[in-house]
Amino acid sequence: MKNYVEILRIPGAIRLVVSSIPARLAYAMSGLAIFFHVLQLTHSLSTAGFAVGAYSLVSSLTAAVRGHAVDRFGQTTPLLILVPGFSIACWVLGFVAQDAASAIALSGLVGLLAPPINLSIRPLWKDLVDPEQVRTAYALDSVVMNGVSLVGPALGSWCALHFSGTTAMAVTGTSMLIGGSALLSSKLSREWVPEPPVPGEQGIFKSPAMRLLAVEAILIGVAFGLLDVAVPAAATLAGMKEWAAPTLGAIALGGLFGGIAAGTWFHNVAPARGLYFTGYIFAIIAVPLFLIPPGIPSMIVMFIFALPIGVTQVFYLEVVDMVRPRGAAVAAQATLWTIEGSAVALGNSVAGFIAEHSGAGIAMMAIGPLLLLAAVVLHRGSRGPLVAAMQRF
Repeated sequence: MKNYVEILRIPGAIRLVVSSIPARLAYAMSGLAIFFHVLQLTHSLSTAGFAVGAYSLVSSLTAAVRGHAVDRFGQTTPLLILVPGFSIACWVLGFVAQDAASAIALSGLVGLLAPPINLSIRPLWKDLVDPEQVRTAYALDSVVMNGVSLVGPALGSWCALHFSGTTAMAVTGTSMLIGGSALLSSKLSREWVPEPPVPGEQGIFKSPAMRLLAVEAILIGVAFGLLDVAVPAAATLAGMKEWAAPTLGAIALGGLFGGIAAGTWFHNVAPARGLYFTGYIFAIIAVPLFLIPPGIPSMIVMFIFALPIGVTQVFYLEVVDMVRPRGAAVAAQATLWTIEGSAVALGNSVAGFIAEHSGAGIAMMAIGPLLLLAAVVLHRGSRGPLVAAMQRF
């Protein structure tokens, strides 16, 4: 923990951590808030899955645009437009949606206006800490993100199930407004200068490394898209709706502990090696997920499944930073998120349809094989396009 204490002693670090929490809480709440709000409105698992998918798809398809905007204009202008826009869209979805069509359309609008919170916060750590502290800073950021992800689903579903889906959407929008405003008021964010491009360097999709990471993003995205909807769908079909949030929370808790481990124990591991090795581990753990019933057994398995995820998140950020084109500090990650998020949306929609017609367990059967294939892609890439990331960051 000494490494984390050293990071937090740096002027501006605590403010960066604290200011990120409300906005990340909004994102952590949004999936289940939308799911249960639309389910209450339409009484259809398929429609709820499609609404979450619309939100994820539109948010993902526009992530690259937002990333390029941050790289070109800095952080202040994009956040100043998107933070209030997202909040208003959440309130409109909560108070105005009347049927399946309007709920899905407004869910897409929420995704369209999603502020680049994580894309804005991550580059700030590299400006704030020394180069040898970057992995620990990324790990700390991962711990915060997973900690918030632990609380967010529980808060989103609690608001929806104990009050109403409208309340859940209103709280989501308000949380984003608070967090986004806190980041906007940060001097570190306002003064952040985009990385200048290097003349003659390859574009994002002309880079073999970025193309390989795009393939991996598709596989990971579909897998987690299936998981996002299959978990609450399984709980709903079993008459145990209240277990959806704790089960998703167990994933965040596992990721939190994994993130702590990444910043504490893995200082000398090459990013690409760490990425594919941990990918193999949680792919193998994911294989039997479809056999686990909702409730405490599912929570335990999801926690174990997620332990490597926190480590993987840190290695992934380092790999992208080492192989991306210069001048695309935000756009490269945003482009990969566009691809992965689009795949998540596909998984969301497919999982909702499968769960309603064949059961949630069928949707979960594909998760392990997809994650295993993603790990194989990364392993092979470590001897080719990702070889630059086989050195210490």
